[in-house]
Amino acid sequence: MLESNWRKEMKTSVKTVAAKYRLACIKSYTLIQKHGNLCLLLLGGVLITVGAAELSAAQLSGTPVGGTSQLESFSKAGYDDGLVKASVGNLFCLIEGAFGALIMVVAGLGAIVAAAMGAYRAAVGMLVVAVGAFILRSLVSLFFGTGYDGYAADGNAVGCK
Repeated sequence: MLESNWRKEMKTSVKTVAAKYRLACIKSYTLIQKHGNLCLLLLGGVLITVGAAELSAAQLSGTPVGGTSQLESFSKAGYDDGLVKASVGNLFCLIEGAFGALIMVVAGLGAIVAAAMGAYRAAVGMLVVAVGAFILRSLVSLFFGTGYDGYAADGNAVGCK
């Protein structure tokens, strides 16, 4: 007798929890359907905030002026940006050199062929890429100079070829 009452109570409590869970799922589904963009915006903001907090904690290795640091980095190693500078130098060398010219020529020829085939939308897109590559080659050398130290496979700094 006692066990049958326990089973009945358990079944009713499980049904109650299942009904509440189903109702919560339906409410959350309708909320997301109604305000989906806002939910995604809030989720993105939370993810960026949490990620930025984690990244900024890695930069707290020094002691501030007039006191001690509350949070310190686990690593005491300094950041060396030489590899980043060399990689950017390699990209600038590619853009300003033969690869930039190749992009410009291929996009220009693609625009001509697309216009001849009647795909004017694609032709305009390729024309924008060709003109952009042409202008980008000049702007890179104008704003960033031409003396890039690239990075070779053996680890030595090399200039643009």
